[in-house]
Amino acid sequence: MTTRHLTPIIGPTGPPTAAALADYLRWFAGYRGKSGRVTSPETVRAYACALPTAFAGIMSLTELEDGPGRDRLHRNIRTAWGHRAPATFNAKRAAVASALAYFQQQEWIGDAATVLHGLGREHQPRPEADRIRPREAIDRLVTDKRRPLEDRTLWSMLYATAARADEVLCLDIADLDRPNLRARCRRKGGKQDELLYDIRTARLLGRLLAGRARGPIFLSRRIAPDDGTVPARDIDPVSRRRRMSYRTAERHLDAATGGWDLHDLRHSRLTHAGEDGATEADLMSLSGHEDRRTLRRYLKPSRKRHPPAASAAGGAGPPWDGRQALPAETPSGATQAGHGALPRG
Repeated sequence: MTTRHLTPIIGPTGPPTAAALADYLRWFAGYRGKSGRVTSPETVRAYACALPTAFAGIMSLTELEDGPGRDRLHRNIRTAWGHRAPATFNAKRAAVASALAYFQQQEWIGDAATVLHGLGREHQPRPEADRIRPREAIDRLVTDKRRPLEDRTLWSMLYATAARADEVLCLDIADLDRPNLRARCRRKGGKQDELLYDIRTARLLGRLLAGRARGPIFLSRRIAPDDGTVPARDIDPVSRRRRMSYRTAERHLDAATGGWDLHDLRHSRLTHAGEDGATEADLMSLSGHEDRRTLRRYLKPSRKRHPPAASAAGGAGPPWDGRQALPAETPSGATQAGHGALPRG
């Protein structure tokens, strides 16, 4: 990290934390990494959201020189992200570590490593093999009528779109372009994009949203209190049920599968698409990734690979179609050729 010589914002008790964080973010926005590229706006926004949460209640950086200040920082981080996936926790911790290293270079604090001592990285297992779920297992999950329609529709959309769970849970009914099987979404980092979903998901959505015209698509069973504590956009205007949270969705999937998490559906979809002939550009468009390096984990074939379907002439199958996901159902309940019969969703 290149040192930048600035006039420290030092008052009687040291640099105010808010001013120090603002100065760090200005520097970080222009920082060039080993690739020579400037930090992406999405990464800057992610850091700008995470750091105030991590440093909440710490008014001056001098508080980090003693035990209580460090304990508060650690507690903030664990409270905010300790329940999330190891990758998420480690990413937020890395943002704090980067800010602390900058503060140390400006001589506003002592040893940055000492501040984080005792708050180690979470173990992050290699995700490739154990996160790729068989297509047949995903199919059984979505068609299992013992599970609530709300959950099955969410799982179907997560797999069909390969979107992040937060991106799908934030969707409102108004975001859907149902004739064209599309949904407007805000990607990680704030980028506007469109998700493509398949016929099965469209049919499940039709049943789920029958009679509803506004509000969140996916709802929890909890009723929002009428005291203004829940934003209006997160409440169904008729039933007053709240938008389904990430933790609720994750808990329901874990209960139904005995250990899957929401990202497994995204990971599996991208891996299956790669097996079916999707190009790198196809996968980036499907996933919303902007860096090719992040796709490498999805390019390893699953153990039970499905080759692309052969054409009637015996040659290679048609080019990969972005809407290929679960087999589409016909009105009679049969599926597309080559996938076997499935119950209607």
